[in-house]
Amino acid sequence: MHATATEKLIYGKKIRTNNQHTDKIGSLWEEFLRLQVKGDIYAVYHHYSSDFTGDYDLLIGSEETSVDESKVLILAGNYHVVEVDHTDPQGVFHAWEDIWKSDIQRAYKTDFEFYSKDGSIQIFLSI
Repeated sequence: MHATATEKLIYGKKIRTNNQHTDKIGSLWEEFLRLQVKGDIYAVYHHYSSDFTGDYDLLIGSEETSVDESKVLILAGNYHVVEVDHTDPQGVFHAWEDIWKSDIQRAYKTDFEFYSKDGSIQIFLSI
């Protein structure tokens, strides 16, 4: 499915990592979840060095600002949207595995996971 996203400024915790360091990603999630942020949550992937095999910046946050946080702008534009099975505890990981194996023509600009307060999860890929 394709969708157009509007520009959003997201505030949160950020690291530089790659897909071989899932422990760093897990630690970032633990740190962010301790903040007990209410509402919609975004995990934003940006500043890709290459493709999904290279380094990137990951910021986990929301549209609500807090002290001592980083920020990233989700660019307005066209995105390929992947629905995640939110009933599967590994649903996001399985969705990314499918994306990495797919032939989706990704732009590797700004991708993001959207965790809605209603429990649904979607992955937006810049195209």
